[in-house]
Amino acid sequence: MARPSVQPGAVIDGFTIGECVHHGGMATLWSVSRPGIAVPLLMKIPRMSEGEDPAAIVSFEMERMILPRLSGPHVPRCFGTGDFARQAYVVMERIPGKTLYSRLGELPLAYEEASAITGKIALALADLHRQNVVHHDIKPSSIMFLPGGEAVLIDFGLSHHNHLPDLLQEEFRLPYGTAPYMAPERLLGVRDDPRSDLFSLGVLLYFFTTGERPFGESETLRGMRRRLWRDPYPPRKLRPDYPPWLQENRVAVPGDRAGVAPAHGIAAGIRACSPRPGQTDRTLGAAQA
Repeated sequence: MARPSVQPGAVIDGFTIGECVHHGGMATLWSVSRPGIAVPLLMKIPRMSEGEDPAAIVSFEMERMILPRLSGPHVPRCFGTGDFARQAYVVMERIPGKTLYSRLGELPLAYEEASAITGKIALALADLHRQNVVHHDIKPSSIMFLPGGEAVLIDFGLSHHNHLPDLLQEEFRLPYGTAPYMAPERLLGVRDDPRSDLFSLGVLLYFFTTGERPFGESETLRGMRRRLWRDPYPPRKLRPDYPPWLQENRVAVPGDRAGVAPAHGIAAGIRACSPRPGQTDRTLGAAQA
């Protein structure tokens, strides 16, 4: 069967192609519409030209399997998928707004705001982990926020589902992900531990409150392996005014995860420890004593 042409005005399985909204290294995003569906939609189509990274196809297949199984306010709704026999695609709800990546120019953020953002992401991760999925690519460009403030996780191509074949594990020896946010156990081939996402969340909190990534920018395996034995500098060493209530939250120092609570426990802990309006570090310490 001939592969359908992907261009504005074309129709694929009832979805009418609109404009191309993003042309990435592994996939292209198109706006689409379909009668009977009122919400804005995006169609993600993998890049499949000769010479493309085969990981792009495998990761797309993982997302195509996982996204339709997810539900709730913290993931985009899935409205259809197509397989590689004719045209591979995933159609999903188009989340309004920008990703957290748009805030990088404002770093470091105020401690209270960064803590609140982290708490919302932790809630989203808790919901994802309850659905047997480890995201494995938590970073600013994979996180959006709804107008009501809820965090939405996107891009599930590197994810692991406890009840599905892990094609990335089966096909590739090297770990795929975003190097500064990759958990140490990923370098050892472990992909089924939800704490990997909490490590990435800790990197994000550290970065958003200090302006520096805890393990630097290295993308070589040798550089990344240092996190197997080296802890980052405590945030207070970089910013002397770093509040104890935030540094003592283990997710703020991603190298220390012994006894780390699940994502829902981290979200609750952040809410409990965050200072209320008018409350200083000194009064917070007295209240927790």
